[in-house]
Amino acid sequence: MAGTDSRKQLLTLIRDFAAEKSHGERRVAGLQKRIQELQSEMDTANAELEESKRSKEASEQELKGFEVELAMNEASIQTLEARNSAIQREISVVGSDLEVLKRQLY
Repeated sequence: MAGTDSRKQLLTLIRDFAAEKSHGERRVAGLQKRIQELQSEMDTANAELEESKRSKEASEQELKGFEVELAMNEASIQTLEARNSAIQREISVVGSDLEVLKRQLY
């Protein structure tokens, strides 16, 4: 009887070990699957990050172009304002000369 008890205990021990091993293997498989999922998510996030960086760089370049265009427009405005002022002064001089001529004629 003592031999059968020892044998039962040994079989129970082997069964428990096999169950724990199987559980551990399932856990390892589950963790490996989760690692693959996380790697896939990381790859996707990295691709999105790179696209965002490229988009940011393109936007910055476009902004620089707009800034250059703005500076050129501001310079053009200043030139045109100076030209308008010069024309207004000339009109004023010609108007004064015209008034002088009118007075001389009449």
